[in-house]
Amino acid sequence: MPVRFRRKRVLIICVISIFINIYLIKNYSENPANNRDDISNTDIKIKNKRFVDKIVHETTTATTTTTTQSPFRTVREEIVEIDGKKLRKIDWHDYELIDRESARKGLGEGGTGVEPSVQERNSPEFKRLYGEHGFHAFISNNISLDRSVKDIRHLDCKFKLYLAELSTVSIIIPTHDEHLPTLLRSIHSILNRTPAKLLEEIIIVDDASGKEELKAALDTQVANLTKTRIIRLHKREGLIRTRLAGAREAKGEILIFFDSHIEVNINWLPPLIEPIVLNYKTSVCPFIDIIKWENFAYIAQDDGARGAFDWSMYYRRLPLLTENVQKPTEPFDNPVMAGGLFAISKKWFWELGGYDEGLDVWGGEQYEMSFKIWQCGGRLVDAPCSRVGHIYRQFNPHGGFSFGDYLSRNHKRVAVVWMDEYAEYVYKRNGHMRTVNPGNVKKQLELRKKLECKPFKWFMENVAFDLPRYYPPVPLPPYATGEIRSMNNSLCIDTKHANEHATFGLDLCLRDHQGRSGEQDFELGWRQDIRPKGRELCFDVPQRSKRTSIVLFACHGMRGNQHFVYDINNYHILHVATRLCLDCDLESRQVFMEQCNTKNVYELGEIIGQGAYGCVFKSRNVTTNETVAIKKMTILRTGDGLPTSVIREGALLKRVGKVDNDNLIKLKEVFNEQASVDRQNIYFIFEYVERDLERYLKMHSPLDINRIRNLTQQLLTAVSVLHSHSIFHRDIKPQNILVTNNGILKLADFGLAREYHEHKVFTTVVVTMWYRAPEILLSSPYCTSADMWSVGCILGEMALGRPLFAAKSESRQLRRIILLMGLPNEDEWPQDSPIRREAFENYSQPIITLERLIRFEDSCAFELLRSLLSFKQSLRPTAIRALEHNFFRRTDHTLCTVTWSSADIAEATAAVPNLDAYTDGDFKFNNDDDQKIENIRSRTNSIDAGYYYQSWSSPDDGQHMLTIDSHISSVGGDVPQSPIDIVSWWLDSPQ
Repeated sequence: MPVRFRRKRVLIICVISIFINIYLIKNYSENPANNRDDISNTDIKIKNKRFVDKIVHETTTATTTTTTQSPFRTVREEIVEIDGKKLRKIDWHDYELIDRESARKGLGEGGTGVEPSVQERNSPEFKRLYGEHGFHAFISNNISLDRSVKDIRHLDCKFKLYLAELSTVSIIIPTHDEHLPTLLRSIHSILNRTPAKLLEEIIIVDDASGKEELKAALDTQVANLTKTRIIRLHKREGLIRTRLAGAREAKGEILIFFDSHIEVNINWLPPLIEPIVLNYKTSVCPFIDIIKWENFAYIAQDDGARGAFDWSMYYRRLPLLTENVQKPTEPFDNPVMAGGLFAISKKWFWELGGYDEGLDVWGGEQYEMSFKIWQCGGRLVDAPCSRVGHIYRQFNPHGGFSFGDYLSRNHKRVAVVWMDEYAEYVYKRNGHMRTVNPGNVKKQLELRKKLECKPFKWFMENVAFDLPRYYPPVPLPPYATGEIRSMNNSLCIDTKHANEHATFGLDLCLRDHQGRSGEQDFELGWRQDIRPKGRELCFDVPQRSKRTSIVLFACHGMRGNQHFVYDINNYHILHVATRLCLDCDLESRQVFMEQCNTKNVYELGEIIGQGAYGCVFKSRNVTTNETVAIKKMTILRTGDGLPTSVIREGALLKRVGKVDNDNLIKLKEVFNEQASVDRQNIYFIFEYVERDLERYLKMHSPLDINRIRNLTQQLLTAVSVLHSHSIFHRDIKPQNILVTNNGILKLADFGLAREYHEHKVFTTVVVTMWYRAPEILLSSPYCTSADMWSVGCILGEMALGRPLFAAKSESRQLRRIILLMGLPNEDEWPQDSPIRREAFENYSQPIITLERLIRFEDSCAFELLRSLLSFKQSLRPTAIRALEHNFFRRTDHTLCTVTWSSADIAEATAAVPNLDAYTDGDFKFNNDDDQKIENIRSRTNSIDAGYYYQSWSSPDDGQHMLTIDSHISSVGGDVPQSPIDIVSWWLDSPQ
């Protein structure tokens, strides 16, 4: 190369580099999500990088949306009008942190649980730590202080934007003798996942801890952390006054109260504080997830509920309202907070007088704060997109108070100040509270008068309007009372006055053996829970496995683990959530849950699917009213034995049902029914999903790139799980892909699925034609890569809004593939196919390219799509490799080429296609040649070679050397050039 050209090239590269650096510095400084302090962790030292390539998901909004593109990232923001003001919203996600955490490996990473060995569980240290903390602190010692957690938010939370200008926060964490690594993990999770510009400080308020590790050792750890300080109380004050001490020292505009054993999730802060910025009298609670005390697994508690109370002043929950369910990412009104985790503006907190300082230790403060927020003109909401994990201890290990019955006194104080005439219902449930002295409440009553707070009746009628339905002020009578007796012996369930968390079993029935002591009088309450009469402990089933022991647990009234119904026809006590029945072992006298005889539990409804050996019914569980899908397969026993295809499908369904993955349809249970001597019915009970992908696309088309990315990722996850379990689906199509209301994709229908090993190939024609891989169309042996071709077809269909290769015959299907993808090379054409490559030489160049047919904004989507639609099987990626593609990595999109811009897409979408110019006559094939190919295929496919292949092709077999006069040359000059007309021509041409 001449010197002048080399110098010129170097100069150009230098200039480009300068512009890139200017761009990076500018964007980094302007993006608040990247402006975070470096955090040194004494456990695992990881420093944040200073730049992140971001691909911000685009969602449809009714506001003005601006998208800034560069070769490095796409940053989206929108302008919204609120109360006449135009406000800017941005994406606060830290994608660099998300990608870095997703790559982490190790104990507990991704919020996974850690199971101790038998030796560890039996060690004195393991037992000592459990006794001191009420959770398995031994496990916590072995998990990184800054471990990653799984993003378990609703899908749409990932695409939401929040105000660019948010207030600063002070996070107040009271602690007393907390396990040090667990406390530090709480702090690290906040520092790692909170935008630095919003975090004013973390205040640790030590309530006179006695443990040495919470003194000098904690000071040393905190000294190495940013924005974290300790306030120490010299005498034990309890939770309420400890929180007040932190609030008085706080500098942030918003106060956030946390417990000392939590972990915040991804992008937790903006959705928590935005409602407060919009109205300072709004207080917000996050969704509280569970960090399991036994193994530190981070899991969702449920899909949300509204806080409440019963008239014994126990915290309870109410189901979500219909409008809350329909808007799963929007904050919703919450009558009562749980109390442990919430945010409130400092101004509003002190206008309300803070916590009532007359409340001792803990308990009742959540009612006091909730009632006065609502009654004094504020609002309390839950923010579903803000999620924080919390450890619920097995027991409270901390005592040391000398306040007497402070809980009753606190509840009486709240009732006197805030509950008006409704306090009488509390006294009727808790007779001793009438005589409890609440202390001096003059200051609180004056505050209520000063703030002109509404009466409690207003709260009950407008905020907690449905509470009496679930927790009636006057108790309702139980459905049934008495003993629970074994049908085969004179043994009864006896809880023996055991405490919470205890298991129980059988003993001699007291009615038959007078003079014995025990606890055998039970109530099946109107809430459909079972409890010893007169007690607030209920039968609780903590696990979903068979032979699970039943424990006594505090009655919560929300059914769930405590929901039982009595089947009067079959004499079963059915646990609704697990669909298991109460059972026992008469020898060991154990009581546990076991499989019921369930054939009478389900009511078959309309047929929603039909196959060769059975039907799928939309059905109803008559005991729970839950909608399910039931696949009923009938097996006829003939002289030749049982049909192997039915048995094989049944075995595969059971095997798939054992795979725990959210993207595979859940098999709930299986049971048999002997219909006659020679006929047997098998029922497969599946979760019911509202729609398949075909219907979903009709409802939501066109899909934006974010939903395409998410659905494709879920589909690939399902396929990778199947393939890793040696299961080949063989019929991936929109009708076999289900999508829930929450956007969760589930792969279903395993009627054509097969087990396979590494070197196994198949020859039988499968897969619905439009999603059938070329090797199957060419009667060539195939393997699991055929599933990947189908995934590519689905990806293209999601972008196009219609099937990518829709044809009326297999020969035309092949032509359509080649017209779009181009004629493959000789080495890519299956050598053992009876159909020769020469038959398609007229299609040596594709008339339409993917890039012109499909208008992806993300160029990486084309790269992935082309790899999935590779003609040669070996060139297609596996599902696992496809999941590693840059299409799913926000920081690596620079590796993909630039294609359509936003302006191109907007212009193409706005265009009105002229379909009249492209009639059926413009795109014709020779029907005789079609028939020749179909004849070859019919000969080939009539042989099911099992696991070997017999080739039908021969060099001398002239009838296979087909030539096709497709008249493409006469049409080529009329192929339209604009993107929208190309789509119309392709979609509306004869198939």
